Amino acid sequence: ASLVMIFVPESPRYFLCRGKTKEAVHVANVIATRIGYVDKLLTEEELGQHLFQARIGEAKYHDLDANESYGTVETPPAIIQENLLREVWMSLVSIKQVFANGMYSTTIPLQLSFFSLTLATGVAQWFTRIFQMLELPTDAYVLSFCNTLAQIPGMMLASGLIETGRRRLVMIGFGGGSAILILLSTVANKIQNPEKETTVDDSEGLNSLIVLGLACSYSIFLCMAWLSLDVLSAESFPTKVRSTGRGVCVATGRMGGFCVQFLYGPLINEGRLTYMFGIASLFAIGGLVMSCQTTDTTHVDLRDHWDYSKVDSAVNGENGSHDRQRRKTSLAETKRS
Repeated sequence: ASLVMIFVPESPRYFLCRGKTKEAVHVANVIATRIGYVDKLLTEEELGQHLFQARIGEAKYHDLDANESYGTVETPPAIIQENLLREVWMSLVSIKQVFANGMYSTTIPLQLSFFSLTLATGVAQWFTRIFQMLELPTDAYVLSFCNTLAQIPGMMLASGLIETGRRRLVMIGFGGGSAILILLSTVANKIQNPEKETTVDDSEGLNSLIVLGLACSYSIFLCMAWLSLDVLSAESFPTKVRSTGRGVCVATGRMGGFCVQFLYGPLINEGRLTYMFGIASLFAIGGLVMSCQTTDTTHVDLRDHWDYSKVDSAVNGENGSHDRQRRKTSLAETKRS
């Protein structure tokens, strides 16, 4: 959080909606400089002219003559409140747009994938308690620490494989996770209910190694699924509703996280680890099925895998036939090349 506060600036739109044009111009110029922009930087007067011409912030500039200098003007609190209400209303409209004109076919599979992955990930919250319930000879907190360290190679592996296929990596994460959960269910059942004729001497910590290995493998598959799903959701929506679409998907996942405590908590209290792993594996399999319905965006231009004419029609009420033909021509030329 400290690094974000130091190195990540607030968005210019945030300051602009609150009438802080000076801060908005400063942040816009900082971002432009960081990405290598070398032309003339933005000024407050230029921003004021654009706002005036676009009729944005009309109440703020209505007393200014068109030939006057557009300097910084103090925004009344009523205008700031009106801008905030308008921002909330536009957010609600954007949420509707991510389900309109066929966009639901992209949004809903991503929502269900986030929901399933959150429920499958909920098992990882209970690993320390699981290690204790299995009465492994190795300290449960040591095993939990080692399991947490497995996320480092997991993220490195996911980062290296992300360009091989976003959707495929999501499917690998879900599929591998479901397989590991089934194995964990089997191992937990054998440890909790050992058979006399097949009892394994655990003096050397064999069960600890098996359980830890499966838990670390599960963490690696979760890292692969989360990273690839985050990238996939960020690239699956048009620019106009990209933040809203991803926000809807993440919010759906948070709802799944709320259900985790009520779903797995009673099973943990009753010592039914086999049932918990089995239920989590079903959610992982469900996520695998849903991820198959998503649109793969690997090595695809963000404008090519979506019909922007539908989005333009939903947002602006325009026909967009000219843009659709132009984009089809551009896509055909890209495929030929």
